Amino acid sequence: MNREQSLTAAFGQSGQAAEKPSLDDQNDQLERPQEQNQDHEELLEEGEQSWPDVVQLHQPPEHSQLLLAERTSCIAVRTYLRLCRLPFAEKTSVHAEFMTQGGRLTGLPMLRLGQFDILAEFEPIVNHVVTTKPSKALGRWLSEEQREDMRAMVNYVETVFTLAETHLSYVDPVNYRLYTARRSGGGHPWLLSLIRRFYKQRQAMRLLRVYQWHHLSADEVLDEVSECCEALLEQLEEQGHGWEGYLYGPQPCELDALVFGHVVGIINTPLPNRELTELLYTYPRLVAFCRRIDASLYGGKLLNEREDSGSDTEEECFQEEEQRQEDKEQKKEHD
Repeated sequence: MNREQSLTAAFGQSGQAAEKPSLDDQNDQLERPQEQNQDHEELLEEGEQSWPDVVQLHQPPEHSQLLLAERTSCIAVRTYLRLCRLPFAEKTSVHAEFMTQGGRLTGLPMLRLGQFDILAEFEPIVNHVVTTKPSKALGRWLSEEQREDMRAMVNYVETVFTLAETHLSYVDPVNYRLYTARRSGGGHPWLLSLIRRFYKQRQAMRLLRVYQWHHLSADEVLDEVSECCEALLEQLEEQGHGWEGYLYGPQPCELDALVFGHVVGIINTPLPNRELTELLYTYPRLVAFCRRIDASLYGGKLLNEREDSGSDTEEECFQEEEQRQEDKEQKKEHD
């Protein structure tokens, strides 16, 4: 049962009463959900673990070592923890990538919890918060069906964007020579720097081969990202919460933090080849959505404004998006 059917059934059951409730009954009905939510939060807090006093989020130096896919993952994790309102300290470590056992995609950032627990990458960190601090985890208000759908979207979005960022960083010759190669061995002596450069390139190409992205052209990679952006826009429009909503309702979930991290990281990373950035700017409502999160969490400091970026409000961006879709349909009919 989808969200609209659930609401319809709920309203139908509430309308079966023969008599109109009194004012006192209405006040009791308004207070009862709040009491139930408070009781639920208290039960969650009783059965969860305490958040360590020392929590550190480690990443390599941003201006000399951090690569595009690693940077987007770091922003996504930092945004998720801020949305959860969990305290942590940000640390810049030259050897951050050696402090973990790696991960499925980037192996960064590294989250140190207390003296012994170490986690890396977005999904393992999110799963840890959901398991140990369920009262703080985003999306706890979603139904089980919505959570499963949201987790599938998280996996899909992270995979597509990370592979596209890796492809753009290592397969594109201009980006690799002027951006990736210089940062791959940064912070090490020249011989170790050379070894690290070839090692990271081999690891990146292995990752692309695993997901069968190594043979894709630049245009095919952009098409994959475009399909992902279209799916995100559809999800955003289906919620029907105006211009202040999120991807799965009126409150943020981990998918919002993940999308924000990738969009902001791609736009603000100074790659010589800016094709992926230009593609994101063809989805103005998605950029405006991330700009709103940036304003609420970071004071608008991460997502820099561009002179030709278009409208500032999501409503105006939505109108631009509708016009773009109409132009696309007219072009198809003409062809």
